[in-house]
Formats: sequence, structure tokens, C-alpha cells
Amino acid sequence: MKRIIVYLSIILVFSFCKFPRTNNSTSQKPVDSVIKIEMNLSVFGVESDRLPSIKATLDFEKKYSICKVSYYNPKFKDTIYSLTQIELKNILDILQKSDLRKLKKEYSVDYTDQPTSTTTIYTNKEQFQVKDYGLKGEYPLDSIYKIVYKLY
Repeated sequence: MKRIIVYLSIILVFSFCKFPRTNNSTSQKPVDSVIKIEMNLSVFGVESDRLPSIKATLDFEKKYSICKVSYYNPKFKDTIYSLTQIELKNILDILQKSDLRKLKKEYSVDYTDQPTSTTTIYTNKEQFQVKDYGLKGEYPLDSIYKIVYKLY
């Protein structure tokens, strides 16, 4: 009888103890925090005045953005604008849902005389630089281009 009481006491004591849980699952990797994006979106040389070239810096830590706009045609004046906080959040959401390691380092189109744009994404652990000949990069780049160019 004494043994049963001792065993029950031990079981009771251990049932109230908290042990740290370990997660043996390798499917969940920590998400890198996207800190900043620098974009040089070029349309230089393209026979169109519809889209400007844009040099953009999006700083997610400071919640700040600046987009410097210039046109190939000199009759259009250079301008500067900032993205709204909602637009910055949308870009950040897109990037956090994306696997940045799967981005190609270069994208290109098959036709000639297209400009090359560069996008650099900085995270708290690494950076990803993408060259895009023709501005036809796949997701998430295409979605980010639409927001920065305000083409909703």
C-alpha cells in the first residue's frame, strides 16, 4: 500500500511540473525580417512615356519611403513621392509571405532594347539582389512594381 501511495505522489508531483517544449518540426523556419528595399526601376530607352524610371528606398523599420521619378522625355518633370503606410504594409506583407531564397538573381524577356532594373531586398540576416531585364520579374516582384508604380 505504501508503494502505491508513493507512486501516486510521484505522479501527482510530476503532473504539475512544467517542462519546456521542444519543437522537432523542421518545416517551420524563422522568418527573416525585411528591413529595407532599394529599387532602381528603369524604363530608359523604352519608346514610351507612360512609365517613368523610379529610384525608390523603402525603409520598413523607419516606416519611410521615397520614390524619385524621372522620365525619358524631358517635357515631363521629375517628381518625388512617398508611399502610404498602407502601401508599405502591403509590400511588407507580400514579402513576408514569399520565400525570398527562391527568387532568381536575374529575370529577362526575349525581346531586345529593354532596360535593366535592380531591386535589393535587405533582411535582418541577408540581402537579395535581383536584376530584371524588361521589368517582368515574377511574384513577388511584379506585385511590388505595381504598388511602387501605383498601377492598381
